[in-house]
Amino acid sequence: MIRGTHVGETAELYAVGALTPEEAAAVDAHVAQCAECLRRVGKAEETVLALERVNLASIVASNVVRFPRRGVSAWWMPAVAAAALVLGLLVPRHGPQTDVATVAMLHSHFAHAQFVGNGPPAKVLYARDRSWYYVIVEGEHSYAVYARRNGVSAYLGATQSRDQVSELFSSAATPFDRLELRDGGRLVEAAAIR
Repeated sequence: MIRGTHVGETAELYAVGALTPEEAAAVDAHVAQCAECLRRVGKAEETVLALERVNLASIVASNVVRFPRRGVSAWWMPAVAAAALVLGLLVPRHGPQTDVATVAMLHSHFAHAQFVGNGPPAKVLYARDRSWYYVIVEGEHSYAVYARRNGVSAYLGATQSRDQVSELFSSAATPFDRLELRDGGRLVEAAAIR
């Protein structure tokens, strides 16, 4: 899995979730000690995020495209790299909130969770140490974001509309187990933080 002294192409497999829990744990352990591989995994995760932002993730989620665990064809790696380059050139940078979120993601190892409920498609990206949360909701409607841990609820803020999505970046001193999207006090969706 980890070849030589670095994660190599495993970083991209890790970013798309194509590793077993044991293989992912080995990558986690390695990047905790290796800044070079942490940067590579971070870049791979940023590429996946960029692809999701242009709705390519919906293609993957609908099982039209699969990333097999073994025997991965060599053609898709250059395609992902080319897509990342094009997106890096085309995706505009926006206001201070997005810049803070981008910097946080670039300098840390993060995970993501899908919100589940009756609302629009929504995701939360979060630092593995749960020091920050970045909520992205499809559509321009604003939602109140609450975090929960051990039955205690904390208000993180409201999502702000930007380019057909609503988003919120929030730093947190306390790690949370669940995030909720609320509309007028009504629970719309929730995401489990692992």
